[in-house]
Amino acid sequence: MKYIHLLGLLGFLVTGCASTPPILKLQAGDGVPLTQELLDSAQEEIILATQSYAAGDLAGAEQAVVRAARILYAAESPSNGMGKRYADLTSTLSLLTVRLNRMLHERAPELEPEKFTMPIPHNPRIERWIDYYLSRGRVGFARWLRRSGRYVPILEELFVQEGLPGDLVYLALVESGFNPRNRSSKHAVGLFQFIKGTAELVGLKENYWMDERRHPEKAALAAIRHLKSLYREFDKDWDLALAAYNAGSGRVGRAIRAQKVKDYWKLALPPETEAYVPKFYATLIIAREPDLYGFNLNYEEEENVEVVEIPGGVDFQVIADAVGVTLTVVKDLNTELTKGCTPPGEEPYGVRLPKGSGEKFNTAFALLPKEAKLLSEEELGRRKYKGVYVVYKIKPGDSLYTIAKKHHTTVAKIRRWNSSVRNSKYIHSGKKLRIYRTR
Repeated sequence: MKYIHLLGLLGFLVTGCASTPPILKLQAGDGVPLTQELLDSAQEEIILATQSYAAGDLAGAEQAVVRAARILYAAESPSNGMGKRYADLTSTLSLLTVRLNRMLHERAPELEPEKFTMPIPHNPRIERWIDYYLSRGRVGFARWLRRSGRYVPILEELFVQEGLPGDLVYLALVESGFNPRNRSSKHAVGLFQFIKGTAELVGLKENYWMDERRHPEKAALAAIRHLKSLYREFDKDWDLALAAYNAGSGRVGRAIRAQKVKDYWKLALPPETEAYVPKFYATLIIAREPDLYGFNLNYEEEENVEVVEIPGGVDFQVIADAVGVTLTVVKDLNTELTKGCTPPGEEPYGVRLPKGSGEKFNTAFALLPKEAKLLSEEELGRRKYKGVYVVYKIKPGDSLYTIAKKHHTTVAKIRRWNSSVRNSKYIHSGKKLRIYRTR
């Protein structure tokens, strides 16, 4: 039986029917001009809802909140003169919505939504994050939700196949906003934000050519392995396991032993970790039923790919031309490959391409001459060490030719890399040159 949400009560209010009401899908920007008079009306309804809630009149509070929501979420985007007031009112409204939904849950807990695959706690710390995502953080959250459409169907299936709650896929929204290229200030990378040391422990490779932390499926499987381990370590307590995913199991374990408390909600932890689990539950509550909270989004299309085995050292442009797609498509489907080509030495490498492209690629690639298929050793060296250079101090008797020969490069490249000798016939002892590695 479906959980009766506050914003789904409109059908009940209109018809007076006691059966499960339809869900009211609140949409923004459907053409109703926002005026100060409308904001005044919404504010009056919110004041009435607050007073009714405080007095224990939940039915009156529900009706007032629905009326306020119909005004605020159905209006056009506010002008500069009304923006702050609009934001304040929507923030207050969202918090009332969350609290009333919680009251409904407490009155009829068996009506909790079937679509959630793990228990959802209700407390003020979670409410604050829901409030944030529905007000000040709304624009960013909507962007992350749109992006989730590309990854959730595939990755959620992986979690379920591995015996974990599908809801855990939304860790990627908390961690990276579903951006596989995301890199944190602490050098955590990918959808599930692994630092280098943890990535090695869970089997993700990182070298000159690739960073598997940026591969959606491989990173998800690594996150699954890590979460399973943490879940076992913390006696099948998801709150503590999630906290350990953020802070590390050692830190959470030391906090438990020092404070003699095994309840996450009572533990004193670093501020980021104290916010992490409430953020996850707030994200999950909204993301599973976004229409209830005024999000009407066009999600990015689910990735529909196949893996094609391609020799090492093949340039992305060659792959794109053979398949008949843009270079951007190949890059976006293979975010773990960092040098614009398949890794040399990986024979072959599984490249993700649009579904149905495999046979087309193989046919076109077979027709190419050998020299057009693979990047040259020089070009592979340039890509491998791009950005890696040495500073060479010119010695008496040096020439650009001898310096180039010593560093396995050319005079032309040294001139290109160093403006001081670009148009000069002579070099001077003691001056410094920047020379990029090519091998």
